[in-house]
Amino acid sequence: MAENGERAFLRLDSDWTPMADGRGVLTLKLSNSSALSFFADFRLAFTSLFPLLSDGQLRGARLVERISNYHVIAPPKGFVLAPSGSWSVSAELRHSLQHYTSAVKSAYLICEDGGLVAVESVPTTRNHQAGAPQLKPFQLLSELSRRRPAVAVLPFPCTVQVAGRRDVATALHLVGGPPEAQSGFEAAAALGQRLFPSESPLFVRTGGVPCEARIAEMAAEAYRIEFADGATLHASSRAGFFYGLVTLGQMLRAAHHAPDQFAFPSRGKIVDAPRFAWRGMLLDVARQIFSPEELLRVLDCLAWHKLNRFHLHLTDDEGWRLDIPGYPQLAERGGWRGHGLPVPPLLGSPPKRYGIVYSRVMLTHLARRAEELAIILIPEIEMPGHCYAMLQALPELRDPADRGIYRNVLNPAIAQTYEVLEAILDEVARLFSSPWIHIGADEVPADAWLGSPRAKALMQDHGWQDNHQLQSYFLQRMQEIIRRFGRRTGAWEEAAFAGGVDPRDSYLVAWRASASGRALAEQGYDVVLSPGEAYYLDMAQSDDWWEPGMDWAGTVSPQRCYIYDPGSDWPDELKSRLLGVQACLWSEHLHHRQLLDRMAVPRLSAVAESAWTPASFKDFRRFVTLGDLMPKTGIG
Repeated sequence: MAENGERAFLRLDSDWTPMADGRGVLTLKLSNSSALSFFADFRLAFTSLFPLLSDGQLRGARLVERISNYHVIAPPKGFVLAPSGSWSVSAELRHSLQHYTSAVKSAYLICEDGGLVAVESVPTTRNHQAGAPQLKPFQLLSELSRRRPAVAVLPFPCTVQVAGRRDVATALHLVGGPPEAQSGFEAAAALGQRLFPSESPLFVRTGGVPCEARIAEMAAEAYRIEFADGATLHASSRAGFFYGLVTLGQMLRAAHHAPDQFAFPSRGKIVDAPRFAWRGMLLDVARQIFSPEELLRVLDCLAWHKLNRFHLHLTDDEGWRLDIPGYPQLAERGGWRGHGLPVPPLLGSPPKRYGIVYSRVMLTHLARRAEELAIILIPEIEMPGHCYAMLQALPELRDPADRGIYRNVLNPAIAQTYEVLEAILDEVARLFSSPWIHIGADEVPADAWLGSPRAKALMQDHGWQDNHQLQSYFLQRMQEIIRRFGRRTGAWEEAAFAGGVDPRDSYLVAWRASASGRALAEQGYDVVLSPGEAYYLDMAQSDDWWEPGMDWAGTVSPQRCYIYDPGSDWPDELKSRLLGVQACLWSEHLHHRQLLDRMAVPRLSAVAESAWTPASFKDFRRFVTLGDLMPKTGIG
C-alpha cells in the first residue's frame, strides 16, 4: 500500500487457484494507471507469509532475489509496462494456501535508478472470487442460547452464592483496610479508568457502594467477597485484594450497562482462587512493531482477565528489539528492516525503514505497570534458531566455511557466540526482574549445522551423532549463564531433546500438541501448556479464505479454544508439574493492526477462564453472554 496517504498508481492483484493434488497456481498482475512507462530494468518486490516462488516455478518473470518471504522478480527482457498496461506472472506452488494472509502482503517497485515506487497490494483472492478480509473481532454464534449468570464476572469465580439486588451507585469506594488493599484499590481504579475512559469511574475515593477490606488467611491470589451493607473483601495479599476489586468492578460495570440482565447482589458471598498459578499470554513483538503505549494497553487487558504472565518474544528472524551495551549493531542493524538494509522488508512491512528498539526507560515504565497489575514480564531471546536478524547484525558469528542453507541459526562451535550471548543475557537480567529468562530453542532444523566444518569438528570431538546433541550442549551452556544471574530457564518443548536443559531449574512450554506437555512432565519438567490446536491465537477461527490466520494446527474457533481442558489427559501423579497455561499471539499477520483484536478477541477470554475457573464450572453459554463485556485492545 502507499504510505502516508501517497496515492499508488501501480496496483498488484493476486489470486490463488488450488489444484486437486494440494498444489496450486499463484497469479500476479501488476497494473499501471499512471501516465508513466516502466522499462524492463524495473523489478517488483513483494512479501508474503511463506516463501512463494522459486526461479523454476515462474512464468512471465525471473526471480532476482528471495530472502525468506521477501521476493524480487523482474519482467522478461525488453518488456515495458506502459500506461494502462499490465504485467502478469504465474507460478505453480507445491504447497497449499488456506487463508489470504498466507499469500501476498505488500509490494513496491524498484526502478532502474534505484528509486522506489509505491504499489497498492490487494489481498489475494482464491479462484478470483470476491470477498474481504475479516477485520472486526470475531462474533460468537448469535443462535447459541445464552445463559444469564448469577454475576457478570469473567473468568467466572469458583463459588458464587448471591441473591437480591442492590441499587448501585456510580462506583465503589474503599472505606478501610490494610495497605495491601489500599494499593490494590488504587491500581484497580487506575486500570478501570484506562480501559473505559468514556464511562463513569468504577472506583472512587468517597461515595457509592462501600467496600471494607480485611486481611484473611488464604492463598496468595485468592479472595472472598461478602455482600451485606455493601461489600467486605477478604484476602491475604495485594494480588488477592486487586483480583477481588477487579471482580467487583466487572459486576458494577455490567449492572450499569445492562441493569435488566445483571444485578449487584445485596447479600451472599463469592469465594474465589485461580486454578493455575501460571496464567499467561505471549505477544510476538519481533515480527511487527508494538509501541510502548500498545504494550501497556495489552497489559491492562490481561489484568482485567486476571492473567499474570506477559511473555515478550523480543527477537526473531525479522527483528531485534533490545539495545545491548557493547553490541550496538544489534539495535542498529537488527532492530530495523527495509529496502537495502541488512534485514529486508518482510511480512508486509514497507520498504522504508521500519522497526523499534525498546530503551531502558521504555521497559522500566512497562515493568512498573506490570508490577502494579500483579503481572510478571517474561523476556524471550530466541536461540539458537530464528536468529537471522541477530546474525545479519553480527555476521562474524557465522562459520565462513559453512556451506549449509540455513542462515538463521547460531553456531555452537563459534566461541564468540557465547561471549555475545552472555552480554545479552546480562542486560536482559538487568532489564527484567522475572525469575525466568526464556531462550526459545524451537524449530532448529535437524541438519542445521551439517554444512559447518567447525560444528562438525565439535561433534566429532564429543562423539555426538546428531544435531540434537549439539543443540543440547549449547542450551546447557546458556542455562549455566542464566543460573549465574540467579534466574531459571524457560524454553519451548524442543529444549528437552537429547538430554536437553536441566529440569531442576527450568520450565518448558508445550506448543505442538496437548500430549507433548504430558511427555515433558514424564521427563521431570515443569510445563506450561500452550498447544497450537487450542491456544495459538494466530490460528484461523474458521475455514473461510477471508478469515485471517495460520492453519498448521487446524481451525481454532472460540468454542474449540474454550472447551479445551488443560491437563485433563494427565495422570494425577504428574499434575504437580503443570504450572498453567498460556495463549500465544504470533504477529506475522499483524501488519494490519486491526487484526490484533480479530485474533485475540474473544479467545483470550476463553484462555483466561480455563486458567482461572475449575473445569467443572466452565459453561460456554455463560461465556457467550459475558464475552461482549470484556475490553478490546483497540490497537489499530
